[in-house]
Amino acid sequence: MAAIHSFRGTVFWSETDAARIAHFSTFFKLCEWAEEDFYRRVAGGEAFHDVLKRGVMFPRVRAECTYRYPLHVHDDFRVDIVDVVVGGKSITYRFEVWNETHGELSAECTIVTVAVDVERFEAVEVPGEFREALVRAGARMR
Repeated sequence: MAAIHSFRGTVFWSETDAARIAHFSTFFKLCEWAEEDFYRRVAGGEAFHDVLKRGVMFPRVRAECTYRYPLHVHDDFRVDIVDVVVGGKSITYRFEVWNETHGELSAECTIVTVAVDVERFEAVEVPGEFREALVRAGARMR
């Protein structure tokens, strides 16, 4: 599947376990890095920051990852955001994490976030201008 956005980096010691393989939780960190980079570069960083200033946050309510091939210390990786689905109150991201050093798919991950009003701590609609910025960047509506 073609990527909506890609983020590249290198695996460092701090992201690995004693076997020098990326710890399972590192993959979620890599996905969040790609998500933040997507907001900054593609999906209108201003729209996202405006939403945060208005007191809407996007906590994770579901995260899953299927691991296919390890990332070793100093391997180069690429995280592709391959799908973004915007619902009424949620956003679902699908990621592919690639080990570029070995040319292998390392993991397929899905993360679901919900728009939450910070003060009331209850789900709210994904704000319109942020929704529109995501769709312009390649997201699709549910």
